[in-house]
Amino acid sequence: MSRTIIIRTPNHLGDCIMALPMINETREAYAGSTVTVLVPEHLADLFESNPAVDQVLKIPTEHVHGLIAVMKIKDIIAPHSFNIGYILPPSFGSAAGFKLGGVKERIGYIADGRRLLLSRPLPMSTPLSSSHRSETYLNLLRRGAGIDIEFVRPKLFVNERDLEKVAATLDRFDISEQDDYAVVAFQAVAASRRWGQQKYVQAIKQIVSRFKLKVILSGSKEEAPVGDEIAAAAGTREVINLAGKTTLRETLALVSRARFFLGNDSGPAHLAAAVGTPLVVLSGADDPNETSPITPRKRLLYLKQLKCISCVKNVCPLKGDSHMQCMNEISVDRVLDEIAELLEDTTPLGH
Repeated sequence: MSRTIIIRTPNHLGDCIMALPMINETREAYAGSTVTVLVPEHLADLFESNPAVDQVLKIPTEHVHGLIAVMKIKDIIAPHSFNIGYILPPSFGSAAGFKLGGVKERIGYIADGRRLLLSRPLPMSTPLSSSHRSETYLNLLRRGAGIDIEFVRPKLFVNERDLEKVAATLDRFDISEQDDYAVVAFQAVAASRRWGQQKYVQAIKQIVSRFKLKVILSGSKEEAPVGDEIAAAAGTREVINLAGKTTLRETLALVSRARFFLGNDSGPAHLAAAVGTPLVVLSGADDPNETSPITPRKRLLYLKQLKCISCVKNVCPLKGDSHMQCMNEISVDRVLDEIAELLEDTTPLGH
């Protein structure tokens, strides 16, 4: 029996990548079905050229949250008459939009008072951090479809158009296809997860001098001024700030060509893992058991001996010497040692 299935994706880059194992196996769980993803428009390009997805519906950025968003989602999906809907965000609004949009079978985890909006309300695993979020998303499909599905780690694929665009961008900064470089995501939205500009400057100087690599800074448009400050402080033309200057697909291609990625547990780190780029991840306030990028080519810096580790708070509540210990006590030397070992274990692109 052919069924039309819609999946409401998460709202953030890292979560969308962690949802890929679930999204990519949906057609396998429902033979002969068509699969549509409903995704915030700034993340829609993530699903371009994905053979597991038949259609991408985009939620305008201004309608991702709030009561108006519920009606917008209803208007987007109502004309399509979907049989089955999987709702990955735990919000009330995402479930309400599916209910009003006429999705016949609505499957999601019980959260945010939305049980009555779901036709298949499923309890979350306890404790909530007992499994990786990728497994949590996939388990929703397993339980909803009633079949066991093998977990396949998140993977993203770069097409030739992406590579050509990023090659043209790099050429403007005198970086050829033969040049090796590292990508550094120097910022985090949550203040509790920031390693600090000065440490990044020190590490970048050593990456250039010790490992003979160029460094490309990556981030959002809002982070670009901080990137400019870091590039200036590094004092070398080997450091280029591309924060805010590349699209999502171009960033994907940029990271795929890098010798390694350095940054915190964030969307860009998940992007690097999904394209197979080796990475060094700085983890502290986040819980790596739940959200760390999934890849065998990862070095995780995580001070698990700290009592406050994995507090999952966006702002460190501690004062004095205890403030931001999880980030402050990760030394530049330790990061560089991890990079050195990572480079010994991996082969440069094209070599």
